[in-house]
This record gives sequence, C-alpha cells and structure tokens, in this order.
Amino acid sequence: MKPVRQDSILIVDDIPTNIKVLVELLSQSGFRVAVAKNGESALAKIDEIAPDLILLDVMMPRIDGLEICRRLKANPKTQDIPVIFMSALSDVVDKVKGLEVGGVDYITKPIVHEEALARIRVHLQLRKTQLRLAQEEKMAALGHLVAGIAHEINTPLGAIGASIGNISTALERLMQKLPQLLAKLTAEQAIAFFSLVALAQSAKPLLSFREERQLKRAIAANLAAKEIDNAETLAAFLSQMGIASDLDFMMPLLQAPDPVSIVETAYNFAIVQNNSRNIKLAVDRASRIVFALKNYARQSSTGEMVIASVIDSIETVLTIYQNQIERGVALTKEYGSVPSILCYPDELTQVWSNLIGNALQAMNYQGHLGIAVFEQACQIVVEIIDSGCGIPPEIQDQIFEPFFTTKPMGEGSGLGLNIVRKIIDKHQGTIKVTSQPGNTKFSIWLPIVRSH
Repeated sequence: MKPVRQDSILIVDDIPTNIKVLVELLSQSGFRVAVAKNGESALAKIDEIAPDLILLDVMMPRIDGLEICRRLKANPKTQDIPVIFMSALSDVVDKVKGLEVGGVDYITKPIVHEEALARIRVHLQLRKTQLRLAQEEKMAALGHLVAGIAHEINTPLGAIGASIGNISTALERLMQKLPQLLAKLTAEQAIAFFSLVALAQSAKPLLSFREERQLKRAIAANLAAKEIDNAETLAAFLSQMGIASDLDFMMPLLQAPDPVSIVETAYNFAIVQNNSRNIKLAVDRASRIVFALKNYARQSSTGEMVIASVIDSIETVLTIYQNQIERGVALTKEYGSVPSILCYPDELTQVWSNLIGNALQAMNYQGHLGIAVFEQACQIVVEIIDSGCGIPPEIQDQIFEPFFTTKPMGEGSGLGLNIVRKIIDKHQGTIKVTSQPGNTKFSIWLPIVRSH
C-alpha cells in the first residue's frame, strides 16, 4: 500500500520556546515540520522544501514577517503557499496588515492548540481543493481539445480512405477499357485524347454545385449545336472534369463511333489524379495536427523557461481547435514581426487554449474570432477578440477571481481565468479585458526578455 503523504509545515519564529511548542504539537498531529529562525533562512528553506503551509511570526529581526510574506507572494513559485501569521499583537490593524500582504489567517499568541490545529487543517484542505479544481480545469480543457483532435484526425483519414476507394475503382475501369480504346484510336484522335487527359488532370479551381450545373448546361448546348449525340451524358463527364465549353480540340474524339466511352476513360484518369491530390492534402493536414500535438506535448514536459515563439504557441492551439473553428467561425489573424522570448511555453499555450476556447464557446462556434500579435514598448501584445455575447460590466472585475464562473453548474470550476492571470503574472506581464455585446477583447502584454 502506498504510504499517505504527510503535509509539510514550515515554522518561522525566532523564539526557541515557541518553536519547541509548535514542533511538538504539529509532529504529534502527523505533520512534517521544518524550522527557520530568521527571514533569510526562511526564504532559503522555502525554496528548498516548498512547504504546504507556513506559520510565520510577524515580529522577526532584520526581515519581519510582513516583508517575508510580500516576497513570497511576489514570487510565482511560492505565491500560492498559504501563510498563517502568528503574533502577540491582537490589534485589528495589525491583523489587517497581515491579510493585505497575502496572509490567509492570523493566530494570536499564546497559541491555543485546538484552534491552531483547526485553522491549519482548514487552510491545508482549502489548498488541496484549489489544486484539485485547477487540475480538473486543465483536464476539462484537455478533454475538449482531445475531442476536437479526434475529429480533426478522423476527417483527413476518412478523406484518404474514400480517395483510395475512388482510385481503386477508376484504375480497375482503366485496365479494362484503355488497351482496347487506344488500339481503336487514329493518330489524330490519340493526340486529342491525351490532350483531354492532360487538361482533366491539371489543377483547376473547385467549382460549386451551381457553377458545375451552369458549366454542364453550357457544354451540353455547345455539343447539341455541333449535332453530337449523347450531349447530356458527355456534358456531365466534361463538367465534372472542369473542362471549359471550348471543345474544338476534342472534335476528333466526339465524332468517333463511341465518344462516351472515350470521355469516360479520360474522366477515370482525372479521378486518379484528383483523388491523389486529395490524399496529399489530407496527409498534409493530418501532419500539421500531429506536429501541433507533438509540439504541445514537448512543451508541457519541460517546466523550464526557454526561448520560444508566442506566435508558434498560438498557432499550435488554433490547429488543435481547427474543427471547432470550422463550424462557422470567421478567423482573422494579424501577426506582426515579433521576437521569440524567454518564457514558459507550455503555460502560455494553456493561456491561449483557455482564452480561445472561451471565445469559441461565447460565440457558440458562430461568429468572428480575431487574433493580433504585435510589438509595443518593448513588449509583445496579444489581442484575442470575439463577437460573442460579451461580459456584463458589473462582473468584469470579478472574472479573474478564483471560483468565479458564469457557466452553468458542473461546466466549470471558475479557475480557468484565474490560472490565466497567474501565468501572465508569472511572466511579469499584464492581462486586461474590455467587453460589450458583440465585442470582447482580452489584451495580454508580455515583456520581451531574451535571457535569464
């Protein structure tokens, strides 16, 4: 059986008798305990062991408890560790100061054992709940991505399968008819036939059904005017090959004994070529998706600051969300010339995933999504704009708070945008939102840093 992990608590106090009492109390209660007797050693110990909770005396020599807490909350690696202040000062003003610098609670000396243990356990449980919900938020976002990715990969695979079937059928027909056909053609007809095949295989703009019907009618009218039999059948094959209505070069074929069989054979050549082209496009699309996934997975495994492209990380997310975007979202991108920066690329990818995913949901996958990236005052600015329902003015100041959500119960933990803000803060950046119905814009500023 896997041993139960003990929560670790760091005691920061310069009074030996206080330390002795707390160490005994916490050890007997099942906690792992570490001790620091001044501010400098406390900061070093926190960096070394990353405790689950800190009991911090306010009145410390050199660096007092309030300053230690300020430094912890300014450091992205330690800002989420709960800090409970301890002090003989019971004045409300002193307690407020502790809470203002980031403390979660206050214990007044002399310490009442039962009260101290109750407060410690409450804040440890709150911290575990926050971590669990944050992980659930990440997994929920990942679930949406995986569903989209599965569709994205299945779509080109389905196209490849259909194209292979089309090619197989066309080749079978060619093997049956081509030898006999070529044996019957005159030299003039053979030249016209291979000209038709070359023209049919060349890349042409994809016609809509309406355009193809119009072309078919024009070809049929032209053939009928030339008194060619089976004009409608011939026009159907030629219009599907994208052959224009100027058919003079084909007259030797159209005047042959069986022009329908000849044109149908050329049409089968076109099927092979066009479906081969479709397979290449599908493979390219699947390759882009796989590359995006590999890039996403590779970034997520580093956990270190590296030089990376902000635009590349945005493109990774857009590739993964491509299926949702294609439901009915008009996407516009305006990318300026910006440098790569020192960052946590996996965490920035999480930012773009959250903001773009929220934007698509706000529009119900129908509307306009705009993304702009440019340089301004030694910063990279990213703007993500959607045409969704907007965020009411009265709650715009609350959307980055933990556990605040506008989604129905069970559809979000309310930590998504809170995590986004923490990631931007970790990069010493800024995030702001402006919103009205039909236009919501999240603006992110990231400092251009090239080295540690």
